[in-house]
Amino acid sequence: MTSILLRTREQRNSRLRNIGAAVLLVASAGLAARAQQPRQPAPASSAAPLLVGYLPAYKGAGLANSVKSLDLTRMTHLDLAFGNPPKCRGGCTAQSDMNFSLNGESDADLDALVATAHAAGVKVVLSIGGGGGDQLIIQFYNVGLTAPLVASLDKFVRAHQLDGVDVDIEDPSAMGAPYTTLVSALTATFRPEKKLVTAAVAKYLQDSMPDAALHQFDFITVMNYSSYASALTSLQFYAQDKKVPKNEIVLGVPFFASNNGDSKEEEYSTILAAYPNAWQVDMVGGGSLDDGQAFHYVGEATMARETQLARQYGGIMIWEMLGDAAAPHSLLSVIKAGLDKPLPPKSNCPCSESE
Repeated sequence: MTSILLRTREQRNSRLRNIGAAVLLVASAGLAARAQQPRQPAPASSAAPLLVGYLPAYKGAGLANSVKSLDLTRMTHLDLAFGNPPKCRGGCTAQSDMNFSLNGESDADLDALVATAHAAGVKVVLSIGGGGGDQLIIQFYNVGLTAPLVASLDKFVRAHQLDGVDVDIEDPSAMGAPYTTLVSALTATFRPEKKLVTAAVAKYLQDSMPDAALHQFDFITVMNYSSYASALTSLQFYAQDKKVPKNEIVLGVPFFASNNGDSKEEEYSTILAAYPNAWQVDMVGGGSLDDGQAFHYVGEATMARETQLARQYGGIMIWEMLGDAAAPHSLLSVIKAGLDKPLPPKSNCPCSESE
């Protein structure tokens, strides 16, 4: 979920590296431990839906300052993007540096953000990986170093009083058995600490992600950043095809726009500054921004509609919070209003969710 985000683009398929018996033993131990640990409570169908927002640590401003500009009312989770270890020099070994950091943020800055969010009743989760950054996680678990990697991550999470971990691996060529081993180790470590283990997922990843991993997460956030029809299809895919409980599926929505080739992105606030009436539609172009390229995004009417759809599931996830426009055309305000709006009474007709 970065500016590198080409979420719906087909990614390379390469053969998984062989894993040794030690990795398989870790996987078995992790699965067994996980089975004995209760999952964090998912949002019940009668409970208020989740509102999860990603906050990037690579936009120049410190996180402690960034969070001060946000309206945290009604938010349930802030996912910090992205925390990772360094790249190994040569091949990774047990002696490699596995210390996690958050894009150069200082400990004091991170702790100040966590204190602000907790004071507002918002959980703070460290998102690991990210588009491209996921290779910093993959480099360890693909060579059987999951256990020390997770131990290092646990140390970081404990030190900063974080509320859990979000797994954002977007390379389908590296999501086989070693990925399941990672997820099993995460749940075995964090579930006894009553911390969350969530994941950012997408339909293009699911042929590669084992169901044994998918069904371990406390909830998943579905990276769907295009049309309402695509959002509906994606949510139904996870609920019907993948058998994930609806209240554990959170719909991802964009605070950014993409050009037709998905090679350029602009924040929603930038789109609205260049096209003052852009909030009324879902596509603009022909102006001075980026040589008049057409950009597609989610405007206010579609965002309100997607919010109502998300309420039938576990809630909404935003990529990312700093891309929003100011009032009176804040997409966050549209979402909050939609989440608090009473749902219409259900009829007895066999209607589809798109009706």
